Amino acid sequence: MLLVRTGLAALTLLFILFARYVRRRSDPARKIQCAPGADAHWLWGHEYIEWQNEIGKMYSKWAMAVGPVYRIKAALFKRDVIVATDNFAVHHIHANTYRYPKAPEFLPIVESQLGKGIVYVSGDEHRRQRRLLAPAFTLGAVKGMSDDIVECTQRLVQRVAKHLTSLGGETTMNITPFLSACTLDIIGRVAFGHDFRSGESQEAIDIAASWHKDVLFGRTVPGFLMPIMMSAFPWISKFPVFKTDGVAKQAALRLAGEFLRQNQTHLENGDGKDILSILIRDQKHSKQGDRLSHKALLENIATLIMVGHETTSCTVSFTLFHLARDPEVQKRLRQEIRDLSDFSYDHIQSLPYLDVVCREGLRLHPAGPRTDRIALEDDVLPLSQPLTTVDGDIVSSIAIKAGQVFQIPSVVQNMDPNVWGEDAAEFKPERWLRPNGVPSAAQLPSGPYGNVASFLDGPRSCIGWRLALLEFKIIICLMIRHFELTSTPHHVQSFFTGNLQSFVEGDAQMPIHVKLLAPLST
Repeated sequence: MLLVRTGLAALTLLFILFARYVRRRSDPARKIQCAPGADAHWLWGHEYIEWQNEIGKMYSKWAMAVGPVYRIKAALFKRDVIVATDNFAVHHIHANTYRYPKAPEFLPIVESQLGKGIVYVSGDEHRRQRRLLAPAFTLGAVKGMSDDIVECTQRLVQRVAKHLTSLGGETTMNITPFLSACTLDIIGRVAFGHDFRSGESQEAIDIAASWHKDVLFGRTVPGFLMPIMMSAFPWISKFPVFKTDGVAKQAALRLAGEFLRQNQTHLENGDGKDILSILIRDQKHSKQGDRLSHKALLENIATLIMVGHETTSCTVSFTLFHLARDPEVQKRLRQEIRDLSDFSYDHIQSLPYLDVVCREGLRLHPAGPRTDRIALEDDVLPLSQPLTTVDGDIVSSIAIKAGQVFQIPSVVQNMDPNVWGEDAAEFKPERWLRPNGVPSAAQLPSGPYGNVASFLDGPRSCIGWRLALLEFKIIICLMIRHFELTSTPHHVQSFFTGNLQSFVEGDAQMPIHVKLLAPLST
């Protein structure tokens, strides 16, 4: 009996392997060139070496070798993944996002960390949630948030100044926790009028600790394996060992829920400019079917708190890092903002050098440097430039089959040397001011801002991009106005751990030497 069972198991395995082989042989994606095989691990494919290196490094290397659309070997012998940085192909995927939803292996992690808000849902539910959330992120709504953003950023300046004063006016410091506390303050205030007290409240401490734990886990081998194993064996996502602690999400849900219960009447009838107030007022005058459920409302506020504060702080920290390395750029920016007294949305947006500094920071360091998608049906991807297949044919489009997984590294789109030139990876804000310094729009990615891929594109582009950009500019503005930044000898690396993160010697940090320019007035 044992021999029979063993034989049946072996035959089943052989059948599965044969079926997979036949499917691969008939897959039109096989005509797409593959990244160099020498870079692939026998079990973990190209995914492992990509994870080991800084975000974008291997993608860029492979794109230079075989073109802007290519295959990589997936882990655990799964179907090859297509990496796409060709602007036409990427725009097609994003524009048809409901036919190319997020790859499912990441969804259990998203649910555990953020809940089932707008980042998690797809299809009709995503379309519905985005439509109902949109009133809180219009230009008019974001303009009303500038005072809160300025106040929270002034707290950041005061905290950093106090820290420096206690150390003689200057020191090398890890700027990451200061920026994270500031952006959490901002999101708490503009999301539902909550004060996280510059990261000192217990909720802020819990959120920061939980998020930091998740970030560090993302740089461990188990962190690399988790989404891969969930993709291969979806049922294991139910096991506790494959769940994140969810402490940050629960803290955010609890705060938003308590605030909503205590202030329901005031929110419906008041004139609050925070996101929750705007949504509650808008829903009061909507039909029952055009309202977010209580649960969906809270999970979207929690999502905003969790995603909104870390994404902005990471891009800000890398931009400050570049400014610390380039005193001339820093000096020119300081001259533009030195006498600034009006921090309104319109005035901040009118500052030309601040604008190009932030554009360059967003170009080099998008907070979401990669997104993964899966095709729900057979399709044909257009290409912006001809591609040579493995057979030597020249094609202007690519046929793909349902179930094909894509990795789209926006960081590579933003730094393509074939588009931006040999200095594509360098921080040069002046490029945006020079005639012909920036490629034509036809050569650049589509998106809501500045022809960079940093906020994605299509129906799943970042709904809060205006808010993120205003935060970004105000924080950079006030930090450079009050502090002189210089670089340190530390080797700073950038990794993808759900979003962009800076690392030094295995820890999430951004060391910068900071000097207080003048005592703050009290």
